[in-house]
Amino acid sequence: MDQNRIKYLEMLQAVISRMADNEFTLRKWSVGLGTGIIGYVAAKDQHPTAAFLAIFPALVFWFLDAYYLALETKFRVLFDTARKVDDDKPDFSFEVKVSAGDWSRACKRPAVWLVHVLVLLLAVGIGGLAWLK
Repeated sequence: MDQNRIKYLEMLQAVISRMADNEFTLRKWSVGLGTGIIGYVAAKDQHPTAAFLAIFPALVFWFLDAYYLALETKFRVLFDTARKVDDDKPDFSFEVKVSAGDWSRACKRPAVWLVHVLVLLLAVGIGGLAWLK
């Protein structure tokens, strides 16, 4: 394999790793910020309906997480295509397009929705129970 192709594949792998790191960071922030809002605002300040405030960041992090997963998937396809090409002169293209369908599929992946839905359910559950009282 040509050195140029090896370098191109290494660069693609670095981008894929960065996307995966971004996804993990977003999941940490979603859980941390969501439970922080629920715990501090709802419990400490005796305003349990304020738990609904955790819904917005959980949704934002869910959508961002899905976007990074869709991007990672596109870069994996680009990596696989570049790996299989017989030509020893890669084009060094990093152009990928994420469509609404790609993003929608990524939103429905268990690795994405399981984390964020739990925060949403906790916020809605605590806020809803407080509202019913």
